Formats: sequence, structure tokens, C-alpha cells
Amino acid sequence: MLNETAAYVGQYSEVVPGGETTLSILSFAIMAIIFYSLAMTIFRTTKMLTKKTKTTIDDHLMANLRRPIKWISVILAAYLALQIFYPGFSLLEYNTDQIFVILFLIVGTYTVNAIFHALMDWYAEEVAPKTDSKFDDEIFPLFKKVGSAMIYVVGLTVILGQFGVEIGALIAVLGVGSLAVALALQDTLGNFFAGVHLLADRPVRPGDYIKVDGTDIVGTIEEIGWRSTRIRTWDNNIVYVPNSKMSSSILVNYFNPNEEMGYAMSFGVSYDDEPEVVIKALWEALKRTAKKTNKIVEPESSTVRADEFGDSAVNYKVIVKIPIYGDRFGVKGEMVKQIFYVFKERGISIPFPTRTLYMHEAGKEKEPVKRATKKKKR
Repeated sequence: MLNETAAYVGQYSEVVPGGETTLSILSFAIMAIIFYSLAMTIFRTTKMLTKKTKTTIDDHLMANLRRPIKWISVILAAYLALQIFYPGFSLLEYNTDQIFVILFLIVGTYTVNAIFHALMDWYAEEVAPKTDSKFDDEIFPLFKKVGSAMIYVVGLTVILGQFGVEIGALIAVLGVGSLAVALALQDTLGNFFAGVHLLADRPVRPGDYIKVDGTDIVGTIEEIGWRSTRIRTWDNNIVYVPNSKMSSSILVNYFNPNEEMGYAMSFGVSYDDEPEVVIKALWEALKRTAKKTNKIVEPESSTVRADEFGDSAVNYKVIVKIPIYGDRFGVKGEMVKQIFYVFKERGISIPFPTRTLYMHEAGKEKEPVKRATKKKKR
């Protein structure tokens, strides 16, 4: 049928300025418009129907397939135009059929990747929030990138096969090349697989407040990437820690098993004050702190006790539960302030550290002399 159409159109090629070239361009434009209009009509009708469904998977598919449909319409119009006007057309020893098979394979690879992304987006939007585990939320970004890369690798392999490239030899070359690259990029690959380990084992997750043992790094994990983990410190700086360092270090996770945590504070009080009186005063300071900060969980379940005998004071321990690790600064500061006020009201003293010095003379001992040192800041 295409040959008959070409013969019919050829009768009028001498009448039209530019001959077959003009006719082929006009035919391509007309067919592209027709195919595109037809495809968009079907697309819009299908999209209207998908809005009535409960699931969003069809909405994601429609959104991701819009561009491939446009390309297929244009490529199909170009193929038919060439077949009608230039049936013997070839480029670099490849005929029309071979050229357009390659083009359709390229678009097909893109289309498969678009469908894959649509499925991933649907799962992340509709399914993942309903699961109790956060594993899929954390592993999905990495899985999405690796899946796209694999689709394009397979598509490229098939396309190269159309060009006559020996796939077996190519795979062997890629294997040797991959070994060389792996040796050259040991640290990078080590960080990559360490990142996969962190996402799979989940000792820490984005949003957790952690400390990397052996370092001064304390902060909130913002992202676990391909090579490094991004941590925002309490002073609003970003620290990038290699994943290999993260996976080999002892990590203190202050948000695991939950964000609430116990926080202990120590205060020294004079030996001259009765422990029962001091404990009641500390409870009063604790209640005021809880009211002022609103950062102490269940203040009545806190612990206040005498802890140990110090060099110049009896040390008391106050243990409270706070919502998150970062609240400890505000709670400690307010607690110190309220203790100062309560102790002052009740006549309880915080002693200066003292030291006893013994001075000897020949054949005579003097009484020990007590000297007060400068008051230490608490």
C-alpha cells in the first residue's frame, strides 16, 4: 500500500515547488499532527477515566507516559513519510527500518523507565505511608536510582546489538573495565556499599539525633547519600561523614528506641544542710523548671536523691525525662537558675571548694589552716 501511495503522490511531485522534498515535509507535518492529536485525544479520555478510580497508580502512569507518546507520534510520522517518498533511504549503511527500530528502542527504554518511576512514585505515595516500617521510605530513593540505571544499561545493550556490536565481547570488556574501575575507586565503592548497609540495617535514620564516637560530631541526620551521610550539628553547620566511617564507628542514637530520654544533673550542697531539706528544695526547683520550660516529661516521675560525698559538698542527683536530646541545654540552664532562687529563699548554701593546708615548723606543729579558693562556676 505504501508503494501505491508513493506512485500516486509521485505524479504530483513535479507540480509542487521543491518536488518530493516539499511533499515529504508536508506529509510528515500533517501525519505528525494527526497522530499527535489522536494520541492526545486517547490520552485525555483515559485520564478522565482514571480520575474516577480509587488508586493513584493510573494517574502516575498517565503523567509519566505523556512525553513518550509525543515522541512515538513524531517518529511514526517521520517513518511513514520516508517510506512513502524515499523508500530506499539509508544512513551510514542502515536502511529506514533499521534506523527507526533503533529510534523506537531508545524511546522504548525511556518509556520503560517512565513506567518504573510511575510505579515507584505510586508506591511511595500510596503504599509506603501505610506500612509500619520506615525501611521502604529510606531505601526507596536509592532503589529508584539503581533501577533506572539498570533499565538504561539493558536498553543500551540491546541498541548496541542493533548496531552489530557483539554483546558477549562487550560484556567481557565491561567486566575487565569494571574490575579496573573497582580497584581505582575502592574508597568510593566502599562508601556506597556502606551506605546500602546503613539503609538496610538502619542503626540510624534521617531525623535521628546521633553522636559519632571518637569525634565531636553530634547532630541530626539529614540524609544518607551514596557516598556520605549529611549531619546538621546543634550550631546549624552541616558535616559530611563518609559512609564507611559511619558504618565502622560506634554510633550513639539519642532517638532510639524513641526520642524521649533521661537526663541527669548533679549539684553540690554544703555539708551543713540537712539532706531532707535539700531534697525538698530541689523538688521545688524542679517543679518551677518544668512550669517555666514545659520541657520535662511527667515531672512527678523524676528522681531527686543524694548521690555521693564530694570534697567540699554533698552531691545531689536530679534525673528527669526530656522530649528530645536538644532540650537538655534549656532544662539545665533553667534548673540552675531556679535552684539559686530556691536555695536563697530557704537559706541553703552552695559551698566554696576548700582545701586544708598543714604547715610545719621545727619541733612544732601548727593548727591546720583552711583557705577558700575561688568559687567555681556551675
